[in-house]
Amino acid sequence: MRYSILKVQFSILVACLLLLVASYTEAAKLYLEPAEGNYQPGDTFLVEIKIDTEGECINTVEANLSFSQNILKAVDFSQGNSILTLWVNPPSIDQQSRLISFVGGIPGGYCGRVPGDPGVSNLLGKIIFRIPGMMVGEPGENLAEVKFLDTSQVLLNDGFGTKAKLTTQGAIFKILSEPGTLKDEWQEVIEEDNIPPEPFKIEVHQEPLIFEGKYFIIFSTTDKQTGLDYYEVKEGEREWKEVESPYLLEDQALQSIIKVRAVDKAGNERIAEYVPPVKPKPFPYWIIILILIVAVGIWWLMRKLKSKR
Repeated sequence: MRYSILKVQFSILVACLLLLVASYTEAAKLYLEPAEGNYQPGDTFLVEIKIDTEGECINTVEANLSFSQNILKAVDFSQGNSILTLWVNPPSIDQQSRLISFVGGIPGGYCGRVPGDPGVSNLLGKIIFRIPGMMVGEPGENLAEVKFLDTSQVLLNDGFGTKAKLTTQGAIFKILSEPGTLKDEWQEVIEEDNIPPEPFKIEVHQEPLIFEGKYFIIFSTTDKQTGLDYYEVKEGEREWKEVESPYLLEDQALQSIIKVRAVDKAGNERIAEYVPPVKPKPFPYWIIILILIVAVGIWWLMRKLKSKR
C-alpha cells in the first residue's frame, strides 16, 4: 500500500516537472525597445520590435500592435537588419485604426541570440513614430502607449506550426510640453546610410497555374541599414514603374532587357539586369533548295548541250 502511494506521488511529481519544462521550453517573448522614454511634440523616434525565443527554435512571427493615436503617428516601418527574411504579410500601418501588423518567416528557423554575440541578432523591425507638433490633451505630461495585441503569435520550427506560449512587453512614453531641442532619430539613421541594398538576381518563370501560364519574373533582396522601400522594373525602352514580386512581363516574347531597381529608405539603389539569351536563327533551308535547283538546272543544261554534239 505504501509502495503504491509512493508510486502515485512520484508519477504526479514527474508529471508536474514535465509540465514545467514544457511551459518553459515552448515559450517566446515579444518586446519593444526602448520600453520607456521622454519626448516632446515634434520629435521623431524609433521603437525596435525584438524577440526572445527563450531557448526554443521558431520560424514564424505574427505581430499586431496598437498605439495611442491622439499622441503618436506611425510614419514608417524599417525592415533593416531584421532576422525575418520571408515576409508573408509585409509591414502595414493603419493610422486610422491605430494598428501596425506584419507576418514574417525565417527559413531554417531561428534559435535565439548566440551567447557573446555583441550584434543585434533578434530584431524583427523598427517602427518610426512622430509626435504631432500640436496635440489635443491636457498641458504638461501625456502618456503614449504601444502594446502587442492578443492576436500576435509565434510558431515553433517543429514542422507542425505549433504555437509557442507567448508573452509580450509593450512600451509607455512620456510626452512633455516643455520646449527643447527637437529629436529626429530616423533622419539621423537615413543620413548615415550610404550603402545600397544587397545584390540580387532576376529569375524568369513560366508556370501553368500562375498568370495563366505567361512569363513572369521574381526577385528579392534585403537592406541591412534602413530597409527596403520599393522596387521598380524597366523592360527594354519602356518607362520605369513601381512593382512587386512576382511581376507579369509585358514583353511575353522575352526579347527585351529587363532591369529591376531596389531602393532603400535612404534612397540608395541597386539594379539587377536580365539579358534574354540570344535565340539561334532558324537554318535557311531555302538556300539548300535554291542550290539544288541551280545544280539540277546546270546539269540539265550541260546534258542538253552534250546531246547536240
